[in-house]
Amino acid sequence: MKKIFIVFLLLCAILTLGACTPQKKTATINLYYNNEDNSKILVEKRTVEVPKGKTLPQVAVEELLKGPQKEGLRSNIPEGTKLLELKVENKQATVNFSKEFRKFPGVMAESFAVISVVNTLTDLSDIEKVFILVEGEELVAPSGAPYGPLKKYDIEKINQDLDKVAVTLYFAGENAMYLEPEVREVQKGDKPIEQIVVEELIKGPTKPGLFRTIPEGTRLLSIEVKDGIAYVNFSKEFKENHWGGSTGEAMTINSVVNSLTELPGIEKVQFLIEGKKEETLAGHVMLDQPFSRNENIIKKE
Repeated sequence: MKKIFIVFLLLCAILTLGACTPQKKTATINLYYNNEDNSKILVEKRTVEVPKGKTLPQVAVEELLKGPQKEGLRSNIPEGTKLLELKVENKQATVNFSKEFRKFPGVMAESFAVISVVNTLTDLSDIEKVFILVEGEELVAPSGAPYGPLKKYDIEKINQDLDKVAVTLYFAGENAMYLEPEVREVQKGDKPIEQIVVEELIKGPTKPGLFRTIPEGTRLLSIEVKDGIAYVNFSKEFKENHWGGSTGEAMTINSVVNSLTELPGIEKVQFLIEGKKEETLAGHVMLDQPFSRNENIIKKE
């Protein structure tokens, strides 16, 4: 009985010690990186362990410095950057990086790196602002002014701005004698930029004094760029609804060609209607061969 009692006591002691042993603390954090071409800021969720003697904000920044694990992401924080110190007081995190943090290849890379640090930390509870130091000195922006304490960035708005692109569209001017440019800012999204250009031309001008060059009802069926030639395939309305006349046809053809040849990699445009080459648009301009850019039809300032 005595032996059984001793074994029982030992088992109780082992169970008690097991219950007292601290469990590993884990947390899920958001790490902010860019996609490969820096056209979008994305989040990588990562589950991390918080070892004894470290805080979750410290672990989050150290994980951020390791770089992304998810394929298709990239970090803009300069290689070799180390976290020297991080403390949180009054809901503000003060982060002190090593001197490598200043070695940015350009202004955009610096902006993305700052955003990634700030949003990674402000996604944690009890942190509303981030103050960045490098070797104990306040980080200075490219403008020459210190960044100061930074609040969380609106990633959705930033991504929308990053996705915007300016395109130059050519529409008919008054009296249809010349084409005039209209610069328009558009959202690129997942569409090829050449598709966006033609679709914006179909919508018509927004600038006062300019007139549409593509007939109402026309749809873009497809567009493909090969060996410097853009093959633009319009619906039948491009021909059937055209207002005719040699000048009108010239305005239509050159507005499409000059708008597309503003883009790099496009030197000529081949027109197709319902997937086929047509002899003419409306009896005057031949459509069987690709068209080159025509600078003479653009109104000079």
